[in-house]
Amino acid sequence: MSTTKYYIKGIKGAIGVPVIGLGLSMFTFGAYLNSSEFNILQSFLSTFFAFALPGQFVMTETLLSGGNLLNIFFAVLFTNARLFPMTMHIIPTIKTNKVRLWKYFILCHFIAVTAWINYISVYKSISFSKRYQYFFGLAGSLWLSSVIFTMLGFIFSSTVSYKLLIALVFFNPMYFLIMTVKNLVNKQLIIVFCLSVILTPLLYILLNDWGVMISGLFSGTLVFILFRKKKA
Repeated sequence: MSTTKYYIKGIKGAIGVPVIGLGLSMFTFGAYLNSSEFNILQSFLSTFFAFALPGQFVMTETLLSGGNLLNIFFAVLFTNARLFPMTMHIIPTIKTNKVRLWKYFILCHFIAVTAWINYISVYKSISFSKRYQYFFGLAGSLWLSSVIFTMLGFIFSSTVSYKLLIALVFFNPMYFLIMTVKNLVNKQLIIVFCLSVILTPLLYILLNDWGVMISGLFSGTLVFILFRKKKA
């Protein structure tokens, strides 16, 4: 299969539920920007350059609350720090000497939860030398569709009810949860998932804003340490 066909294969992997799931959330974000009195150019640039929905919401909320550029920078930085482990996981699985280094910096811009979860479910079945092309097609399509859906949400925000917009926000997280459960194929991931499910409600009650993060950090670290010792 030629290089071009792997780009197309990645695009096909994005078309359907991944594009719709992420797109509906971006549609809601576009409507939110319109209601917050942002203009269409600002809405376009927010997804074109940021492409991380939680970070985009944080950026918008911080800006609306009067935060300065430094506040916005650190708020978005900490919110999007979750993408760093995904990048560290993906790059070694696709990096070859046949692809120039600067192209990986472009690719990193497309790395987001939906692209990551769809990639890890199929990458082992793809030739190592063609994974860059596949992921570029997959993640690039999700990025482009997100920009388009943000614009559509901004333009047609007045035609969709507020309650429906709220429902659309949760479509992509639910899709991500289903994909996560689908990919629980080894003992480590299953234990991390179960620990997180048990600890998150308890820690949320005790620590509120920090509960979810501490639950995930503790569960992942504990399982990593236990299985590392077992391997040693």
